[in-house]
Amino acid sequence: MPTSESELVSPRALVSGGRAARPTLAGPFDVKEREVAPLSESTVRVARAVAEAMFASEEGPPPADRLDWVTTELRGFLGHSPDASRVFRLCLFLVTALGPLLSLRIGFASRPLEERTRLLERVEKSPLSTALLGLKAVLCMLYFEHPDAARDIGAPVGEEGCKVQA
Repeated sequence: MPTSESELVSPRALVSGGRAARPTLAGPFDVKEREVAPLSESTVRVARAVAEAMFASEEGPPPADRLDWVTTELRGFLGHSPDASRVFRLCLFLVTALGPLLSLRIGFASRPLEERTRLLERVEKSPLSTALLGLKAVLCMLYFEHPDAARDIGAPVGEEGCKVQA
């Protein structure tokens, strides 16, 4: 904390060329510099089972390549943020370990797709819905980054929109 007038910084000194100086991150705070923390195979397997149930339609489960995309992106996304990874894994535990108890059963990933879908619908109407919302936020963001999934919902892809290549 500045104690004398000579140590005070004027607002004009903080502004260069009419724009505020942009803070930059370096070292362990820069995501590109962080080592990717691996997700366990069981976490990825259960997250994939949740995504498959979330994005299933009347025609059946989503294409396997989209689920592969989600799990690959999930590893990268959560691998750079230990805090986000912990919150995601907690939500995953609440939904997939405690959620089945709502129907007096145990287990999630080994259940048939239709049963997992019904289970997520039941969790959505329970006190565990906030945990499901956390999973949905991350998984939807990653799923709809896939160009085919974006195209399916009418999002502009290619020159006029999303530049991501599958």
